[in-house]
Amino acid sequence: MGCMLLLAGCASLSTSISQFEKGDYVASVKSTLTYLDDKYKKPDYDDSDERNGIRERLRVIVASYEATIQGAGERDYDRKIGAYLALLDIRTALAARSYYPKYTDLPLRYTDATLRDTLASEYYQKASAAAAYKDERQAAISFAAAADIYQPYGDYKDARKQADKHRYAADSLDAAAYYKQGTELAANNPQRRRSIYRDAGQAFYNAYNVYQEHGPYKDAQALSDKYRALGTVVLQVSSNDPDGDITRSVMGLFNLGFTRFQYQGGGNADLGMYINTSYVYYPPRAREYVEALSENVDTKNPDGSTSTKTYRFNRRVVVEENSFQIVLDLSVTRVPNLDLRYNEGAESRRTTISYFGDVPRNGRYGYRTEGYLMDRNQLWQSVQAQLINRLGSDNRIRMIQDDIRNF
Repeated sequence: MGCMLLLAGCASLSTSISQFEKGDYVASVKSTLTYLDDKYKKPDYDDSDERNGIRERLRVIVASYEATIQGAGERDYDRKIGAYLALLDIRTALAARSYYPKYTDLPLRYTDATLRDTLASEYYQKASAAAAYKDERQAAISFAAAADIYQPYGDYKDARKQADKHRYAADSLDAAAYYKQGTELAANNPQRRRSIYRDAGQAFYNAYNVYQEHGPYKDAQALSDKYRALGTVVLQVSSNDPDGDITRSVMGLFNLGFTRFQYQGGGNADLGMYINTSYVYYPPRAREYVEALSENVDTKNPDGSTSTKTYRFNRRVVVEENSFQIVLDLSVTRVPNLDLRYNEGAESRRTTISYFGDVPRNGRYGYRTEGYLMDRNQLWQSVQAQLINRLGSDNRIRMIQDDIRNF
């Protein structure tokens, strides 16, 4: 166990070095701290062999982020924000360890409040620039980020108020665009295609959804329900086993979220589906045969000589087999009609071997069974799973699904 812990610790430090070399600095610092946390659990830990290396890597990491900040342009907000966030992440991890002063003075040079204030300022400036360019969504996101990052110390200027203001403006613009999209789709559908109605319904739903924090947006929700209903594809099903598992599984393949099933005689339908399923269970059948065997066995006599005895005995083999077969006929009214047949079967076998007669007592000829005889329900579950897997991988089923989507 001690060796395992030692190897784990070494691996942690080597991971840190590898991450450092790849430029994954935050992860490198955290791996280093994981390594040091484990080491400092030992009161006699001496870091003299590792201290300088850790110090140097931390110095390079901090200097790299500082160089990024200094080299960024005034409006290069993302680069500066990324570097400051990394420094805050590293500073937070270091400050939680009492041993950090041995390796860096980062938490002293950059206080938590200073980093958060600087980040809030960068977010605020980025938001203001976005607002000037009428990018309401980006302005809302950045004002909210300024408020969130500074929250431990209170409000940052009017960032929260500005975030709410621009989020409302962005939601209003998005809702209007979605509503217009839905209106145009619904108005330009001379062939009354279900798929276009569904797209219109989704656009109206998007308008409702993006604006719902502020209340209802016009009649978007009602129009969403209306055009989703118009986009429904009705499948009429005829089955000789309407409540059976296979029928339900087949129907599940065509339940695409906008389909509705009705049984024959239920009204007008877009597509007809005829499902005929037959099941045949073959109960266990046994066949038996007996084989005559013999074996010569040498035996040591008390006087040291060897005698040979011939054993003559029999082996009885009983083979039990059962099976289950499903035949599925699936017909779909399309152009042209499509008739599919699936024939799936599952079987199980158990072989019982025993010996009788003058059987050698050398342990080689005992009673044993091979295989497993499933019951009716187990076979049914097995063959049903086979059938469903085959249906799910059949390109012809996907072709029918595409037909339904394109109504």
